[in-house]
Amino acid sequence: MKNFILICLFIIPFSSYSKDKIDIIIVKKSERVLYAIKDDKVIKKYNIALGKNPNGHKKVEGDKKTPEGYYFIDGKNAKSKFFLSLHTSYPNFHDKQIALKNKVNPGEHIAIHGLPPLNLLAQYLFDGADWTDGCIALNNSDMKELWDLTEEGTQILIRP
Repeated sequence: MKNFILICLFIIPFSSYSKDKIDIIIVKKSERVLYAIKDDKVIKKYNIALGKNPNGHKKVEGDKKTPEGYYFIDGKNAKSKFFLSLHTSYPNFHDKQIALKNKVNPGEHIAIHGLPPLNLLAQYLFDGADWTDGCIALNNSDMKELWDLTEEGTQILIRP
């Protein structure tokens, strides 16, 4: 009976993960690409826009940089001021320690999101230009698809 209970303890947590959800999001800032990964395979590749000042790691609120490092999705907001929003865990422990050392506010509210509310024609104005305050932006159809593939707790690796 002890072995049965032990086996059940190991099986139950793993069965709670959705089979149709991705494992990790990898962002390559220099390529302006976001990869949705499942079982070490690229499921989808999306073109993205970054903060208006995209080079380098975010260090202080208002610098318009997109952070670099390991994070996770810590919330999903269907009522975001942008079309859907996957909130990230920025700032992480390391970011907070660096900010504390430098006596600055690291900022917060970094997300992966769609476009602001506007008509379809105006969405083309955002194509290919970095325009966010540090977030990662996709067009709305790509954002809806990524939203459906992602759950809270999904890992994110943002690379230069």
